Amino acid sequence: MEMLGRRPDNLHHLPRLGFADACRLFGMTPRALRFYEEKGLIEARRDRLNHRYYDGATRQKLSWISRLRSVSLPLRDIRQVLEAEQRAGTGTQVALRKLLSRREELARELAAVDALIPSLQEEAA
Repeated sequence: MEMLGRRPDNLHHLPRLGFADACRLFGMTPRALRFYEEKGLIEARRDRLNHRYYDGATRQKLSWISRLRSVSLPLRDIRQVLEAEQRAGTGTQVALRKLLSRREELARELAAVDALIPSLQEEAA
């Protein structure tokens, strides 16, 4: 399942998703999933055998995290997107603002790199 461009709309309605399946579906390592739990971004439920599983709401959060981390958005910004989505259903608008700001920041960094390269090339010659 391709997670980058578009969020699957049917994640909320899937039966509960186990830990290994969540890792596979969202392209995350077990360590990453546990890290997001520790940071309070997601919450795993436990079955009677104490195995982690994820409900629909958490799967939607994992979808957001996966997509936004794929473009290196910082966790503090991802947290704000998740909070906006939970609070008012405005996660998409917040994510868009964050991504546009990130793109501007990257453009400035690229311009600085482009400006430095010629002088280093001259020094290397």
